Amino acid sequence: MNFVIRKKPLKLLWLEALLKRLRERDPEASYFIEQFRRLDAGFAGEQRVDKEWYEIICPNTFFVLHNIVLANAAKHTHQLDTLFICNHFMLVVEIKNISGKLDFDGITYQCTRTKPDGTVEGFPNAITQIQRHIQFIKIISKNYYLPIEGAVIFSNPSAIIENHPNTVPIFHVSGLQSHIQSLYKKHPKPILTDEQLTRFVQLIRAQHQPQELLTRIDSSRFRHGVLCPKCKYKNQMFYYRGIWKCSVCQHTSKEIFAEALQDYQLLVNRTITNSQLRKFFGIESSDAANRLLRKFNFPSIGTTKNRVYHLPENLTEYMKQFF
Repeated sequence: MNFVIRKKPLKLLWLEALLKRLRERDPEASYFIEQFRRLDAGFAGEQRVDKEWYEIICPNTFFVLHNIVLANAAKHTHQLDTLFICNHFMLVVEIKNISGKLDFDGITYQCTRTKPDGTVEGFPNAITQIQRHIQFIKIISKNYYLPIEGAVIFSNPSAIIENHPNTVPIFHVSGLQSHIQSLYKKHPKPILTDEQLTRFVQLIRAQHQPQELLTRIDSSRFRHGVLCPKCKYKNQMFYYRGIWKCSVCQHTSKEIFAEALQDYQLLVNRTITNSQLRKFFGIESSDAANRLLRKFNFPSIGTTKNRVYHLPENLTEYMKQFF
């Protein structure tokens, strides 16, 4: 078995950084909070399903890929929550963390949920999403001949699945193990060797389109600097001789700079200069800023005076080695 660890979505990381820094009474605060709530709930639901994959018992080699983003010829993207690939078949999974009574109308393609208070609302049709993904996967996998299956999995135990067409299986996460076994019975003969399977998975990974952060807001709308975690990010910390110290509770830390610099990376830019560091983090000394930047051995271009530092992906993990 081969698993790819599901990473927190870039937009969710952006919202986390923004909400801890957003200024009071920002006119869009409620909008950002709601966006965060939805994305965070979706990610939690995906993680709940991910735990089930580790319980899967399969007779052969298999791969489980998460958050794969592929682009078709029209440059439209297909974001796959999970793609299960084995020698016998592929399974495209759409994950929903939704509560209430759920109805899928096979004629109108309308999907609704009824809340406990009786409120009825529509939501995107997961069945048509799966069907769209399957049609695209058929194109890019035409030389490998693997049968392609699809399923919609609900991770919220309070979801009540009522009417739905039989075009795509829909079930709770607890049914995943049983569904995988039924697919092995449906497709008993292996189509690919392990070598061919690995080659196909490499093809999928090579076509993956990494997330890009398109949303930016004016930096005047959020607070700059290193914010104190002990004060729930309400107060600023100041830099002195390699240590960040809170001006209110006196909490000190070296490691908190990694979190704050990741906020800068998400909210402002993926590169930073000496002057940008001093401005955003309130460091007066140019020499102190230089020492701080050199400490982490960031890739850089330019001369000493005009040097631009490139902040790596997985920034906080990268910086741990230097503390």
